[in-house]
Amino acid sequence: MAILDRLFGSRKSETQAPTTERVEQMVATHLERPRPARAMVYREAHVTYDSGYKRRGIVLDHSDTGVRLRFPTNERLPATVTLNASAVGLEGTARVVWQEGSEAGFSLTRR
Repeated sequence: MAILDRLFGSRKSETQAPTTERVEQMVATHLERPRPARAMVYREAHVTYDSGYKRRGIVLDHSDTGVRLRFPTNERLPATVTLNASAVGLEGTARVVWQEGSEAGFSLTRR
């Protein structure tokens, strides 16, 4: 085994990074965009589907670019809706970013 290490040892070390360098690569922090500050509220809002169907909900929190709503039922939402949360100053077309149960997160696409 020692003979093989001497014969192929230099070649092996050239192709592999030192252990500490590999560990640093695995745990390196990635720069992420910070999440915008959100205002916690409990105001009434509603979303309107393209078909005209309107659902009432409650604004749980919001930022300049999005809002989180809670609805009384777990109905599935379409991909885009018209949001009317005038109590917190958010109105316009919104894209559904996520939905879990009766809560959903929306990103404002047009005001």
